[in-house]
Amino acid sequence: MARFSSLVQNLFRKDSVEQELDEEVRAYLNLLAEEKIKAGMSPEAAYREAAIELGGVEQVKEQVREVRIGSLLESVAQDARFGLRTLAKSPGFTAVAVLSLALGIGGNAGMFSIVYGVLMRPLPYPEPDRLVRVTGYYPQGAVVALEQRSRAMDVAAHTTDSEFNLTGQGEALRLLGSAVSANLFTVLGARTEMGRTFQPGEDQPGRDRIVILSHALWQNRFASDPRIIGRPIAIDGLSREVIGVMPPGFSFPSSGVRLWIPLHLDPSNSLDFWGAGYMPLVARLRPRATLEQAQNEIRPLISQVIPLFPFVMARNWNADATVLPLQQDLVSDVSGRLLVLLSAVGLVLLIACANVASLLLARSAGRRKEIALRASLGASSGRIARQLLTESVVLAMAGGGLGLALAYGALSVLKSALPATTPRLAEAGIDWRVVAFASALAVLTGLAFGVAPALSAARLNVAEAIRSGGRRATGTVSIRLRSSLIAGEVALAVVLVIGAGLLIKSLWLLTQVDPGFRPERIVTVRVSPSQSFCQERARCVALYDELLRRARGISGVSDVAATNVLPLSGEVPGVPSELEGHPIVPAENLAPALWTGAVTPDYFRVLRIPLLAGRVFTDADTATSSAVVVVSAATAQRYWPRQNPIGKHLRPVWDKEWRMVVGVVADVRQYDLAGRSPTWTNGTMYMPYPQSVGLNRQMPSTMNLLLRTAADPVRVAGEISGLVAGVNPDVPAGEIRTMDAVVTASTAQSRSMMWLFVSFAGTALILAVVGTYGVVSYSTAQRTYEMGVRVALGATKGGIFGLVLGQSLRLVLAGLALGVLASLALTRMLARFLYGITPTDPMTFLAVSGLLAAIGILAGYFPARRAAGVDPLTALRAE
Repeated sequence: MARFSSLVQNLFRKDSVEQELDEEVRAYLNLLAEEKIKAGMSPEAAYREAAIELGGVEQVKEQVREVRIGSLLESVAQDARFGLRTLAKSPGFTAVAVLSLALGIGGNAGMFSIVYGVLMRPLPYPEPDRLVRVTGYYPQGAVVALEQRSRAMDVAAHTTDSEFNLTGQGEALRLLGSAVSANLFTVLGARTEMGRTFQPGEDQPGRDRIVILSHALWQNRFASDPRIIGRPIAIDGLSREVIGVMPPGFSFPSSGVRLWIPLHLDPSNSLDFWGAGYMPLVARLRPRATLEQAQNEIRPLISQVIPLFPFVMARNWNADATVLPLQQDLVSDVSGRLLVLLSAVGLVLLIACANVASLLLARSAGRRKEIALRASLGASSGRIARQLLTESVVLAMAGGGLGLALAYGALSVLKSALPATTPRLAEAGIDWRVVAFASALAVLTGLAFGVAPALSAARLNVAEAIRSGGRRATGTVSIRLRSSLIAGEVALAVVLVIGAGLLIKSLWLLTQVDPGFRPERIVTVRVSPSQSFCQERARCVALYDELLRRARGISGVSDVAATNVLPLSGEVPGVPSELEGHPIVPAENLAPALWTGAVTPDYFRVLRIPLLAGRVFTDADTATSSAVVVVSAATAQRYWPRQNPIGKHLRPVWDKEWRMVVGVVADVRQYDLAGRSPTWTNGTMYMPYPQSVGLNRQMPSTMNLLLRTAADPVRVAGEISGLVAGVNPDVPAGEIRTMDAVVTASTAQSRSMMWLFVSFAGTALILAVVGTYGVVSYSTAQRTYEMGVRVALGATKGGIFGLVLGQSLRLVLAGLALGVLASLALTRMLARFLYGITPTDPMTFLAVSGLLAAIGILAGYFPARRAAGVDPLTALRAE
């Protein structure tokens, strides 16, 4: 306690402590002088001798300061104040250094906030580390069986991307929602803001006519009505009682979910209970259960569930299932992309550090006389090094402060650049963790770039520095160190520029891909009657027939069609099917799933999809006519190679009737432009809409109208929305887009990755150019005397120009060589994000090499021009 009290006094009562110290030292000096006066010395001589014996008043006071409590903190504060004054005297240097650091630290802080918010922030549930995901998809019967049999987990299920119609509350509204197990909220540990969550058994028939609203839906659609609990509302044509409202921010399983209804678990309907609506599972580890126990349990449980199916299931169904932490599973698709971006912005910070270290080395050369004088007055090399490191940290903290301000803008840019589907993106923000990260990063950065100047000063030849007065005294070691830093800086920039070049070329190649259809001048509108409305097939068909008929009457519309799923939308309406000549072997394989389009007759003409064989659909293909399908060319080739596919048959596994193939059309990039698709899809087929059937064994209720028009898309969209409301006011119309926008959206991830890399690479390139120019310019200025001597001895202006320009090129080429070697290894991290090229694409490497060579010439041109114009007499006279 006494030591703490002394520390407080030394730090916060400095004036009084200093006064007491001065009084004590002078009192002791007076005592020594009085003793000498008593011995017969004159007062003047006595005081002089006493001072000599004491060793000097100020020297004694300094010795006391060094050993008292808090002296180190006081010394660091003194160094910091001196550093601030020194930096203030060089505003140009300080501005360049602080801005360089701010760019690096700000970018890293912004990217860290994204990475933390998406990948690292704990899920907003109690004990989030005990929440897990069971991989695979399961029907209702399997969910119930797993919940009853598991000893390590409490298991719940939920649907994803389910859509519901809210009617009776003004304009019909299409909402994203989720049908969930009654125990889902208990498993998550989530509570309502108002009302209650589902109770056990409320996912059983007769008890499931209830709904829970999100806070956003309650606020926006129901005006935050506190009497909402107990109120009936119409969801998909069914009256459901509102029993709860979730708190703000709750959005499981995705950010767009606005309501939750219970699953309808009806074991008496074995077809739906075991054969439809496959769902993902979420679970909570039970007390004292571990993740490893759950992982060891799941596969034996699945083997027990397979015999419970009312039909034969493949022995390898979900054979690779495992249990993963829920947080890891939610972000698994984006973690690699974000970590690559974080690494890229980290390289920008390293470049900024090298740049500032180079600037500090140049600045320390100009302070050689100052440092030498301090050393000659008794300052140790360690003391000088500490002073310079403190100045570096002060500089870095200034850059960190500005960088933290820039981080707010960087975060906004990053959020807008990343795809909106990035999970948990809305949770990313600047909080105390980001501030702590930026502060720690600033300190570490200051120490990192301050080491080289501090070591250079510690090795200073004091006598030579004082004798030269600081002129032409940079030293070979300092120049080589600066050159090495710049070469390393260029190398890091090369890695980023090559990465950006690869992504640019990849995106360009991707945009040149023929999607298999013509998207120009097509407007799409999503129309969504409820599934219950379409249980009567004729009513749903009549609705779309009327919509298409009226849409053809819109001015400027030339062709109209409808489809359940737009190409390149990312949706996968897969239907397991049996194909002629390929019987299913239940004990070994599941039926192949085909991407299934439900389309109207004009669909292929509207999208300009070529017919290769047979015919497309006509108005005669109705619900009562013979069932027919059209397949893609790749599907025909895969299942009937070297055969005529026309006349072949296939059927969804739950249908008794076989459907005849009547046409083959060209392949379309259904999932994405790169031609990828989920591994469980094995082909493409199209059905006439009146005969269509989806994975839920019903015809699709939601369809997309496609209108080919030369008119203004905005006007056409407005007219079609009014048209839908006129036909049926309870049917929502939304998601009005052009097909060009759909195609562009399909490249959103590649485009965002490319633009972010380009921005990082551009920043790195600017820093590398500034650094190279600074080294060459400063080195040339230090060699003014040498240049004057060379000219006096007969060197030509061209020779001097080439000498300086060669120095710049040597720096850049050395960095280029190192950067190319590093890129050959590091750009492999980008392989999964590239299309059509390899990570070692030679043209990209050559283009970047040429760009860097041009930058080397540009960075050296102006210093070389100045050097070539040196007047030898002026240079020698100045020396």
